[in-house]
Amino acid sequence: MSGRYIQRERAKATERTAAAIQAAALRELSLRGYRDLRLEDVARRARVARRTLYLHAPSKERLVERALRGRAEGLVRRVERWRPGAGSAQDVIDDLVALHARSYRTEKGLLDTLLDGGLPRSGAIILRELDGVRLDIISRTMADLARGGALRIRTAEATALAHALLAYPAWRVALTGPAGRRAQRVLTGALRTSLLA
Repeated sequence: MSGRYIQRERAKATERTAAAIQAAALRELSLRGYRDLRLEDVARRARVARRTLYLHAPSKERLVERALRGRAEGLVRRVERWRPGAGSAQDVIDDLVALHARSYRTEKGLLDTLLDGGLPRSGAIILRELDGVRLDIISRTMADLARGGALRIRTAEATALAHALLAYPAWRVALTGPAGRRAQRVLTGALRTSLLA
């Protein structure tokens, strides 16, 4: 066996171990919360020795920050790549709401963990970064709609309203409240009615 092959296999094993630790940390965090999170439980769930866990993250705070940041970076990449499909202003609003619905549903565990608080300062920073990316997309979309003459209100007001209605806490409330599974349709209708000329 060549040295390169061995190095490549070791790198793959390290990546698999890091991914298992990250997944275990996120699962334990969602089950127990930050305060009651124990590194022994994370190691057991990841099926690694505690010593291995400490090599990847020397403290509980670093472990949680790395796990949350790793998961959040994947969400940021998906959201940043989004562009509305070609079509009417209503189609653009539909696409924008659908993006936020997908993001919330696929990353519900991450977002609920960030929203519930009790995390170290890094959790709030990650949530602000995610919100900044969302706001950029909403701002760009509203500016495009305004240039096309599709908005009935000023662009800044449209951005603020869309940002408030599509915020992660709003999704959690909408999906668990009376709207339930109709939340996406309800939010789409509210935005269409409020924003479009």
